[in-house]
Amino acid sequence: MKNGYAPMVHHLLKVVILFAFAAYLVSLVFTGEILLFVAPHLLKYVNMAAVGLFLFALFQLYISIRSTKQSSPGCACPHDHSNDGHSDHTHHHEHHHGEAKSAWKHAVLYGLFVMPLLLAALLPNQAFAGSLAKGSGIRSGETTAVDSNGVPIDLAQLQGSVDAKVKAMFTTDKYNRDYAKLGMLLYKQDVVEMKDEWFIEKLQSLNLFADQYAGKQVKIKGFIYRENGLLENQLFIGRMAMTHCIADISPYGIIAELPNASRYANDSWVTITGTIDKTTYHDQPVIKIKVQQVEPATAPVIPYVYPDWDLGKKLK
Repeated sequence: MKNGYAPMVHHLLKVVILFAFAAYLVSLVFTGEILLFVAPHLLKYVNMAAVGLFLFALFQLYISIRSTKQSSPGCACPHDHSNDGHSDHTHHHEHHHGEAKSAWKHAVLYGLFVMPLLLAALLPNQAFAGSLAKGSGIRSGETTAVDSNGVPIDLAQLQGSVDAKVKAMFTTDKYNRDYAKLGMLLYKQDVVEMKDEWFIEKLQSLNLFADQYAGKQVKIKGFIYRENGLLENQLFIGRMAMTHCIADISPYGIIAELPNASRYANDSWVTITGTIDKTTYHDQPVIKIKVQQVEPATAPVIPYVYPDWDLGKKLK
């Protein structure tokens, strides 16, 4: 490759890499697979990154076009080109080795950017399931529509005046006030359904007000998981929760108690219906489900649940 064309080639490679990264981000957003990597509240930053990469690519393309209009000397090295044969031979030898080293450096540099793109194109996007929970310590649905304020429809219909007796059941301090408000709505339901929306918030409310929910029916869809300390008739049913990105996912779940618990394999997806009760796990009081019915279930395409940072604003 002649030295005059080298800058143009480097510029074009940068253009291709930038466009490829922008296109990959856009494809993840349009397919919804971006939610396998980041939580919904970060999508605006992903969109900004895609736009930024696209603009950088256009600017780099402009630079590459400009470089074709500029003449380049046959050799850009700072050596004295004399007619002396020995000097010319020495310069040619050093120049050849310099080009070889430079080519390797460029190959390694571009490889750092090309390799992630190749892996993204060749490998499927895989969600983590219950196997990731092992050793993490599990902390104690189905998607539903939300109203214009972002409140799940099934709960939005229950908002309004609350019976004084129910209010008295869910009195708490200012730090758990939002979970108390949510608890009042859940208490009105015949069956507490652990759907994707507010899964984490519902679980927190169930644990905070376990006594109030005792005997209440609950329905939850999730993966089966086991941990040291469970009894033979117990298992965990839970979901993987993502706070910000894939690096911080962790399992959230409830102990389920049923006579034939051993027949259900780890990582299998089921829908469990039962009643809420209390138990202890590692000397800590937690809620459990006394299982009445178990049905096989299919894992959702996006199996993660996410916290709602605006819970307090949505609960009036």
